Amino acid sequence: MSVSVHNPVPSSCMNANSTQCGGLFEFSPATECRGNVLREITEFLDGQDTSHPFQFPQWGDERASYALYRTGRKLRWFAHCGISFPASRVLRPIRALVVNRGPVSDDIHAQEVGLARLIEIGKQKGCAYVDIVPDWTGNLKASAEVLLQQNQWKMYGPVRTSLRLDLSASADELLANFRKVARYEIHRCERLNIEVGAAQDEVDCQNWLRLHKKMAEAKRFTAEDGAHMMRILRWLLNEPSRGRLLLARNKGILVGGVVIVRAAARCWYLYGATSKEERFSAGHLLQWRAIQWAKKHGCREYDFGGYTEGATSGPAFFKRGFCDQVISFLPASRYVISPNRLRTSEIVARLRRKLTSSPRA
Repeated sequence: MSVSVHNPVPSSCMNANSTQCGGLFEFSPATECRGNVLREITEFLDGQDTSHPFQFPQWGDERASYALYRTGRKLRWFAHCGISFPASRVLRPIRALVVNRGPVSDDIHAQEVGLARLIEIGKQKGCAYVDIVPDWTGNLKASAEVLLQQNQWKMYGPVRTSLRLDLSASADELLANFRKVARYEIHRCERLNIEVGAAQDEVDCQNWLRLHKKMAEAKRFTAEDGAHMMRILRWLLNEPSRGRLLLARNKGILVGGVVIVRAAARCWYLYGATSKEERFSAGHLLQWRAIQWAKKHGCREYDFGGYTEGATSGPAFFKRGFCDQVISFLPASRYVISPNRLRTSEIVARLRRKLTSSPRA
């Protein structure tokens, strides 16, 4: 069931201009949103600097919900929401409302109204807390930090960072600015005739998912849910201008692939997997082709999907070979609705970690 609220006015907005605080707020299950609303959301996300691929409707499933705030019939704020169970699904009454890489709006006033209404929804649904993990940078980040503190949001966890490559230079200039090792690996792959092209069908996608799973097992990290990833890859097959799964092949054999997705004028590198059995680095050539794809599709920036400052090895060191422009986002922020439920979830989480880490006889 959807929830609609007219003229939402958070307490901190009582003395603000009514055109900033009035409007219509809606909260609906994803399954109830169709046609015009989905197009409206997509167009809005493509017009906001705070946008992220994870906020697109196609990224979620039937369990997701959408929060929308409009003024004058114009969408001003959007959040692709999910419900998590921090104390596990065994204790389903303890739940949290979560927004990953959002909410989205470049307007700080719309953010204030939308966040206030999101808290109300969290209370209505009996949530212990509301979590947001937004991609806010620059002036909005500074303003939002003050806004969150004034409205009793608490930041937690480390500051998130990423690398963003400015694509305004020519392709030759971009390549020349890469580090020597990156240029060397790109040219070596080209000399070896490593081919890079977009996935053409679901068979290509399934083959890459198997490679991704194999790499996850070798490096001992949890691979993304296969069904969810397949939904994303189908989306990109059907909307090739939105993003691609780029695949690298050596004499017809799959040796790597990357998933890139565009939102507004920015393209994100989101997932990658390469075979470590080769004598060359297909990952470097894949990134270069991804950057070229982004530039061709009118993107002004290429985001490398996260970065760990100071790393001297691993993915972060690899990414630094292409770019040195580090940007930082606000840490994740939490509004606590029920301190008792939050404490219970934290106790349960600690017990679960202790049990899973205990050696078995």
